[in-house]
Amino acid sequence: MKKSCFSAMQRRQTGISLPGAIFVITILALLAVAIAALVSQNAQTYEDEINLTRAFYAAESGAGFAMNTIYPPEEFPGYSSTAECAAGPRVYNLSVPGLNNCSASVTCTEVTISGTNYATIESEGSCGDLERTIQVRTSY
Repeated sequence: MKKSCFSAMQRRQTGISLPGAIFVITILALLAVAIAALVSQNAQTYEDEINLTRAFYAAESGAGFAMNTIYPPEEFPGYSSTAECAAGPRVYNLSVPGLNNCSASVTCTEVTISGTNYATIESEGSCGDLERTIQVRTSY
């Protein structure tokens, strides 16, 4: 009698291993897709951070070029000996390692208050489609 009860129970079992295996494989596939998406997004963010840093240094270089027109270095020939704040925008296309394919657009505005000249230099550096802007104020 025990044998017939056991064989009847075996016939009623449908098995869980195949649906369980399909479920586990599906979950693992979804997890792999999610990890791949995170890695791809992280790589794009890293590239944007590098280009933002490069754009910042391009803007800083442009501001440095403008500061050289306000405070001309005496030991280098070719610079004018008088300080000036060039009003029109100047564009510098940079080709040094690290800043190649970057540019800086620099504008300088000046105002005189109580006999003192004040200059505001605004430099916008761009690398690719990312831009950074810095502003420097000085008196001369």
